[in-house]
Amino acid sequence: MEKPILIYAYDPLCGWCFGFHPVIDKLATRFKENLHIHVVPGGLAIDENAQAIGEGYSYIRGAIPQVEKTTGVEFGENFKLLAEEGSYLYDSEPSCIAQTTINELLPEKSLDFAGRLQHALFTDGENLNDIDTFTGLIEDYTITPDQFKKTYQDEKTAQKTHEHFDWCKKTGASAFPALMLQIGDETGLISRGYRPYDTIESHLHHIIRNIEKISS
Repeated sequence: MEKPILIYAYDPLCGWCFGFHPVIDKLATRFKENLHIHVVPGGLAIDENAQAIGEGYSYIRGAIPQVEKTTGVEFGENFKLLAEEGSYLYDSEPSCIAQTTINELLPEKSLDFAGRLQHALFTDGENLNDIDTFTGLIEDYTITPDQFKKTYQDEKTAQKTHEHFDWCKKTGASAFPALMLQIGDETGLISRGYRPYDTIESHLHHIIRNIEKISS
């Protein structure tokens, strides 16, 4: 029987996803023999929702302490300055296309790249609307900046990214972070929103044990 697929739907601009990354990273290590992990970029701030932080996302400044307290992550001063200044454009599309690019070129690095994207924004305050930021994050990967740019700028990559956005909406995985489990042709929601490691680990452990019993 094929390994089940744990689908991680997240958005590079989602602060709760930033807080969840250590959890999904730990889950990937814990279940590396039992599950495949697929990363799906979700499209938090696209189209009319792509706005300057100060216009459409002013709540972020007030939410930072709650996310830090709940998840244990720390937001960097550079991001806090971005949120306070307010003019930074919160547009998910460029970074989500970057995620799709890595999914296509180096799928084994998908989760690692998701973490790098979020660290770049939420710790270092880097610009996730700039392709040069993305190529700077892959210097130690086995692809060149030119390879990345070619796929990133391919219209098919943008199309696949928007298909991911639609999939998240249709499956109910649009409250990020979200985890879906695909077993054969069936896909079900495991969690939506931030959940601690122990809660998800226990749930997945029981599901995997049941699958093993059925298939043995």
